[in-house]
Amino acid sequence: MKIIKKILKWIGIILLTLVLTLVILLIYINSQSKPSVSKGENISHITAYTQVGDAALEVYGFDIIVKDASQIADLKAEDFDIINNTVTNWVDPQTGKTPEEYADDEITLEVAGDTLKLRARPFAMPGKAFFMVMHKPWEVHCTNIGLEFSANDIDDKHIAVIDDCIYGQHTYAGITREYLMHLPKDENGEYVKNVPIMIWNIGGSEYEMPIKDAVLTDRSVVSMATAGVQCATLKFGIANPNYLFSASLDPEKIKLIDRNNAVQMSLIDSLINVGIVDSTRVYCCGASSGGGATMRFCMQFPDRLAAAIPCCSMDPIVPIHQVKEQYEGQFVADLKTAFQGEVYKWNGTDMTLAPIDQEAFLKLPICFAHAEADNVCKVTSSLSMFEARKQLGATDDRLTVYSPEEMKAYGEGGLIFSHFSWVRVLNDWTEDSPMKWMLSK
Repeated sequence: MKIIKKILKWIGIILLTLVLTLVILLIYINSQSKPSVSKGENISHITAYTQVGDAALEVYGFDIIVKDASQIADLKAEDFDIINNTVTNWVDPQTGKTPEEYADDEITLEVAGDTLKLRARPFAMPGKAFFMVMHKPWEVHCTNIGLEFSANDIDDKHIAVIDDCIYGQHTYAGITREYLMHLPKDENGEYVKNVPIMIWNIGGSEYEMPIKDAVLTDRSVVSMATAGVQCATLKFGIANPNYLFSASLDPEKIKLIDRNNAVQMSLIDSLINVGIVDSTRVYCCGASSGGGATMRFCMQFPDRLAAAIPCCSMDPIVPIHQVKEQYEGQFVADLKTAFQGEVYKWNGTDMTLAPIDQEAFLKLPICFAHAEADNVCKVTSSLSMFEARKQLGATDDRLTVYSPEEMKAYGEGGLIFSHFSWVRVLNDWTEDSPMKWMLSK
């Protein structure tokens, strides 16, 4: 009996310790998640200027309208300091370490009447990461005590490129999907005619997400525009469940993937018909689940595409992930069979199976991009697809495998983030990059 009482006593002490630790931890997290400053009394309105970063929105400037302009005439850039500002990546590309707030905010300042135009080195909108997924909000401090503010005090924000995109819905193949599209404009603000277009298939983490949020999760919609490339970009919101691994074993999921692709192709056809898009320069890309959907797109519409980049692909063609090869070369053999098989196409009433256009499929240039250390969608999928197409006779494919060092140089790597090879694809505009290669086709 005494032993039982002692055990119960120790259990009680342990539980009490755990509760107290949890309370202290919650108090700490709450304190770190709140800004230490309030909106300065001389501020009447703050507009934040942002852009899409690799993993989150980045802030690169503010227009601050003040109540008393006489107090800002002599202000200089060095009077301001921004804290809790870091890169959006999980690894700082410059240091290779966990991101720390900038030593130099690179602030510039222009005073125009009652408005301060403050610009700075772009930093993560959520603030500085701490305790896994929590963030310390960024703050702008000023020697003039009436001009401090934090992320909570923003009145409105502009998002570069995204604000200028077209939002819409398109119905085809029995479903309606949201989309967001960027179209290049000329110096007069008119849409440029007969431009190429890149479709970007969303990844698994973006399913069920409103398209206006999904376009902020990666740089797919803004990559071309920020690189100065006149190419339309298109991203659809997909509302069906994640395709998951081995989706190829579920005919209904495959039918949905092909149906979503048909919706996208239908919208592109309408853009071609009105002269906005060049029918000979349609490109298809995507990452993870979107990489797998891109391969399905290539199988459905090989004669319509100029080139494609399936990135870190999941496996809606044949099971590859979470299964073992029964014999060496099984994945390649299974893919060869699938690549010579059938896909779903819309016949005006339903999605029905139709043979793949073998000649067009093998002629279509495809660049398979993957990180060597990817632990989510293993590089085996890209290696196997590249080899299968090669054995079938494809001669214009390309295989790009990024080493851990190459991934780290772009701020990605480690257990989960080695999967993010699309960051490298979308940011690399050197002559030998996948994006440059694609646009040359």
